[in-house]
Amino acid sequence: MQDLLGKLMWFSQNSTRAVCILSANGAISNVTLQQSATSGGTVTYDGRFEILSLCGSFMVCESDGQRSRTGGLSVSLSGPDGRVLGGNVAGLLTAASPVQMIVGSFVPASQKQRKKQRRK
Repeated sequence: MQDLLGKLMWFSQNSTRAVCILSANGAISNVTLQQSATSGGTVTYDGRFEILSLCGSFMVCESDGQRSRTGGLSVSLSGPDGRVLGGNVAGLLTAASPVQMIVGSFVPASQKQRKKQRRK
């Protein structure tokens, strides 16, 4: 199955456009979430979890010719026993079934300003 976070990062890094996840549905088989600030580290959950909410955004920043990504994802999932878990995605987000994501893309204002300055 596919790593959704990896796909979104690839898409955002291979485009000059920013992406924003508006909606998603499907199931996840593996997710690594960031622990709270007090405990630190990450925790990985294996099993089948239904996506309740998936949101986030990624932008590509360019500085001195170097491109880097900013942004992140947060997710809320429901387990087979009805338990709800979630947090910031800190690693794998592996699909267990086809996952449908509605993604918006846009040109950030900072890039529009640079294009106008280049034309002058």
